[in-house]
Amino acid sequence: MEWYPTPSYLLKRKVILDFLRTVPVRDVLEVGCGAGDLLVALAARGYRGTGVDLSDDAVETARKRVANTMVTVVRGDVQDVAGQFDVTIASEVLEHCADDVGVLRELASKTRPGGYVVLTVPAHMSRWGANDDFCGHLRRYGREELHDKLVAAGLSPVSIYSYGVPVYNLMKPFYDRAIRKQCRQERDLQIRTEESSGMWLFTGMKHIFFLLFNDLTMYPFYLMQRLFFRTDLGNGYFAVARRVAQHGEAL
Repeated sequence: MEWYPTPSYLLKRKVILDFLRTVPVRDVLEVGCGAGDLLVALAARGYRGTGVDLSDDAVETARKRVANTMVTVVRGDVQDVAGQFDVTIASEVLEHCADDVGVLRELASKTRPGGYVVLTVPAHMSRWGANDDFCGHLRRYGREELHDKLVAAGLSPVSIYSYGVPVYNLMKPFYDRAIRKQCRQERDLQIRTEESSGMWLFTGMKHIFFLLFNDLTMYPFYLMQRLFFRTDLGNGYFAVARRVAQHGEAL
């Protein structure tokens, strides 16, 4: 599976990793781990845990990338993962799911009482584009909608940030235009959903992407996006919700 860093991905990864530094974490579950880049970053920070993905190619790639670490990768869905974790992450997953509240309940079930469910989702249906069609998205989210669905799943929302301003906003129209130009054949929803964890556009330029987009070059934009967390200006939302202990459950 091909993978290369994009500005929008690096901005998203930064928000996730910064949040993890603020809470006690022993182990992490990432649902829809794709090629495993976030798992690599988690392993480098000493976390242990599990990644799970539906794509055989993604699992093979991710396993190679986290070999000899405390992170494992399994093929399947969230229900196929045993145990519970301090933090459960589903980045760019929920928008693919018809029963998104049901998926949130599944994520909560894999999270220890007092632990956290961490999400990123595309924002604002008004910004629907070619990438949403290609990747098999079913929706983009509003802030209140996301908050209400977390509550409906029995989770306690902690924060919802609008991330990626202004870089993600500037890149999205160009990315949608490139997809419309290069995507010649319709693919069914399941294939598009499974392949959305990989990279197919600009693969011939991946070495340039690694050179141009990294933590050093993106650092000013990491700082800049923080100024807009409380707004609704970004093309994506980062959300954190806590699993509240039920009666008889120990924290």
